[in-house]
Amino acid sequence: MNFETIGADGTVKSERIFKEINEKTTSYTYRSPAGLLSATQFTQPALTLMEKASFEDMNAKGLVPRDSTFAGHSLGEYSALAALANVLPIESLVSVVFYRGLTMQVAVERDAQGRSNYSMCAVNPSRISKTFGEPALRFLVRSIAEETGWLLEIVNYNIANMQYVCAGDLRALDTLTSVTNFLKAKKVDTNQLLNNVSSEELKQQLADIIKGAAQQTLAKPRPLELERGFATIPLKGIDVPFHSTFLRSGVKPFRNILLKKINKTSIDPSKLVGKYIPNVTARPFELTKEYFQDVYNLTSSPKIAQILQNWDSYQDETTKVNGINGGDASEVLVNGQH
Repeated sequence: MNFETIGADGTVKSERIFKEINEKTTSYTYRSPAGLLSATQFTQPALTLMEKASFEDMNAKGLVPRDSTFAGHSLGEYSALAALANVLPIESLVSVVFYRGLTMQVAVERDAQGRSNYSMCAVNPSRISKTFGEPALRFLVRSIAEETGWLLEIVNYNIANMQYVCAGDLRALDTLTSVTNFLKAKKVDTNQLLNNVSSEELKQQLADIIKGAAQQTLAKPRPLELERGFATIPLKGIDVPFHSTFLRSGVKPFRNILLKKINKTSIDPSKLVGKYIPNVTARPFELTKEYFQDVYNLTSSPKIAQILQNWDSYQDETTKVNGINGGDASEVLVNGQH
């Protein structure tokens, strides 16, 4: 089993997931400093099976309305698709999410105790000041990443101006906490600051604050422990920068796994169209060229590009579901995964 990583020089290279295993290996033991259920490759299948079991229990009791609209966030999207649309049989579902978690777990470097240098934290910009909203948070996160060279990205936009999730290097997350604490303590009025200084002056002032916070972070003992701030809450137990560009190199090999595990004959488009709300679009799924064009505009997926180029070949004049027949729709869905 292999996964792809991006080297320090920017090149993509394929590596073995189990580097310690060779033709003479008789056994392999998984280890995690926080316990195996905290290791992503075990956490994700465990959560998925619990979600699937909970759904089947509710369904057996008649608590799930027929033709329900459904969605799932991130990992939960696989559970939702398997539960309400039967896109994956249980064996394939577990296999897919195990591989998904495994590639994420091994994508980051770890020390001898299995600890990584990455994590995530929730951020509430409204706790900094009434004028500190999403634009200010975007600017701050980007500035910290550029100033330090450490990974830091907003990866979840949950509640406008109130709840976001950042992923990145532990040092960058700690710096983010220190800077937001500073802005809170100094009662910085973002609007007043923007109106009274030029953009270059603002950048320089913020750069100085970030440099001071980063120096304080570097002076802290290792391993670095994230602490709660006025506007930040560390997500304990997470040591992978989920949803960040750091994991982008894993898309291609994971797509190959999905193509092997999802059988197009098991897909019923009628269970998806108008009911399934994908994470990528946040609106009900459609089997229309316009919808797939929107997906391509958001993702630049080469698979979606291929589908769009050959869209007319999927058309059938006799049996159609939103412009595509059932069999061809399954082909589009499988090829369009990810």
